[in-house]
Amino acid sequence: MSKYPTLFSQGSIGKLKLKNRLVMNAMGTVLTDGTGNPSQRMLDYYRARAAGGIGLVTTQCAGVSKDGSPGWELGIYNDSFIPGIKSIVDTIHQNGGKASIQLMHNGLLITFSGFVPEGMVIKVPSVTPWLNPAWKYSELTEEDINRYIDDFAQAARRAKEAGADAVELHACHGCLVSTFMSPITNRRSDKYGGSKENRLRFAKRIVEQIKKATGKPFPLIVKINSTDDLEGGISMDEVLYQAKELEKAGANAISISSGLEFWTALSIPCYAYPDGAMLALAEKVKKAVKVPVIVAGKIDAALGEKTLKSGKADFIAMGRPVLADPELPEKLKAGKLDEIRPCVYCNNCIRTDPGAGPCSVNPFLFREAKLPLPKAEKTKNIMVIGGGIAGMQAAILMAQRGYKVSLHEKSTSLGGQWTIAANVPGKERFNDFTAYLERSLKKSGVKVKMKSEIKKENIVDSRPDAVVIATGAVPCTLPIKGADGKNVVQAVDVITGKAKIKGKCVVIGGRFIGLEVALLLAEEGKEVTIVTKALLGENGSKLERMTYRTLARKLIDMRMPMFVNTTVIEIADKAVTMNWGGEIFSIPADTVILAVGAKAVDSLVKELEGVVPEVHVIGDAAKPSDAAAAVASAAKIAAKI
Repeated sequence: MSKYPTLFSQGSIGKLKLKNRLVMNAMGTVLTDGTGNPSQRMLDYYRARAAGGIGLVTTQCAGVSKDGSPGWELGIYNDSFIPGIKSIVDTIHQNGGKASIQLMHNGLLITFSGFVPEGMVIKVPSVTPWLNPAWKYSELTEEDINRYIDDFAQAARRAKEAGADAVELHACHGCLVSTFMSPITNRRSDKYGGSKENRLRFAKRIVEQIKKATGKPFPLIVKINSTDDLEGGISMDEVLYQAKELEKAGANAISISSGLEFWTALSIPCYAYPDGAMLALAEKVKKAVKVPVIVAGKIDAALGEKTLKSGKADFIAMGRPVLADPELPEKLKAGKLDEIRPCVYCNNCIRTDPGAGPCSVNPFLFREAKLPLPKAEKTKNIMVIGGGIAGMQAAILMAQRGYKVSLHEKSTSLGGQWTIAANVPGKERFNDFTAYLERSLKKSGVKVKMKSEIKKENIVDSRPDAVVIATGAVPCTLPIKGADGKNVVQAVDVITGKAKIKGKCVVIGGRFIGLEVALLLAEEGKEVTIVTKALLGENGSKLERMTYRTLARKLIDMRMPMFVNTTVIEIADKAVTMNWGGEIFSIPADTVILAVGAKAVDSLVKELEGVVPEVHVIGDAAKPSDAAAAVASAAKIAAKI
């Protein structure tokens, strides 16, 4: 018997019968062919999730209007897109799932990527003072509104003709429909602005016209915000009003999300948010409507089962967990909990280009056709040096291919820098991935040798066919006077509790580790200042924005002093001297914490040149980066070796 009987009970959305209560959220993939049609990689992506047992697969958004649809998103704005949509639907059906096509006009949501296609004019209900002046905007006329309503209706008709089981109207996160519904983004004075009735009129008319175009029995889900997550945003009372009115207009289910993606972070809650961050809001909506309610936002199977059993929602939407492991539903149902590759909500899947490493725990996300890796034609003896996540992942995959693999770790535990990160409050789930890899090492037959510090002579004596170096990285210091002082410590030592912190603290470095340490110390009651040579949340390029916003918002709430674009010149016993805007200033500092990056531990690479037939370098030993890049490099070598 399943541990989650309610989660795996049948459910209905209108006439649509679903085998379980799990819904895959719509998530962007950038896997179109560049013209708005699906590529084979996209079909492989949906095939894997449908085959993994999800009840309802919601596709990434399909643009209903040409003027709001960049080529990297699905298109559904004319009949030429029907065959492409049909290929997605057929793929999902052939693998046991049901398909819902999400319909959207981007509006302001196009700005979430930080890139707007040349020539695109962003459609908005109102031009407001906070809009980025670098882009062009156009307030919708009533003629525009009528045209877009018809665009949504005809897009729904095309989805139905393509064989879809349902459509989902995207009316949250700051897309065009959503911006009409929120008082923050809608400042109109005509019949589409002002009162709550007027602000809902656009969305309500779309729902009514979709039902006319597809027929009343065809299921329609409407996804709305339960909060904008901003002061002055939509109130809970108005959310309940919207849900009830959309139900009257013909919605067969209400899906609950939150936040404006181009402004806040709650729409894709990272590790720093509590589990079930939107549950309390969804429960209120559930009490207000008769149609099923779908809820998302960091809900694992146990919390999902509890939520359904208590009647707080009818379906659980999962996004990132089925990116991490597309077989999650089947494994849950079969009780194979130890085999689940866990999502850690790091949000690297948002930031990373699919051509690189898009997931910290699943190197085959968007590369589903690459699995399983081919069996080795000839057995090789392979040594993996380093037991961080890159070394572990490479060892597992190579062993699965049929190679004889030994993994050597000089310390007493596996995980490396990943284990250190798991000490940050909110990141406890990171340990789940380490445990998953350790179980996989054992299952795949890798010989793990702890306290095994490998030197050149050890490798020569072992005579391996190949060596994979995954020796990681160590924290950098600063080339300035005082950087080696007794009052200077590394951020990683603060996280692990090795460093003694006293008095006023200055954190040097504004990337994630710097922000996390600053918050950690401030929450302990320390007086903390951040100094960073770049902008906050950058390392030459912008870091993942949702996590950055979450951490930065906490810093702002704490009123923490932050000096950006500021160079530290010298560290003294009780002060840090810095160049701030061309002027020299000193700020008091009893303890200085360095969070200024890492450098590769790669000395063994040069020593092994010409010694063994093959030497490969992966993870931080090749180039310090993030976990997604580390596991991607591990998978690449495992497939190549």
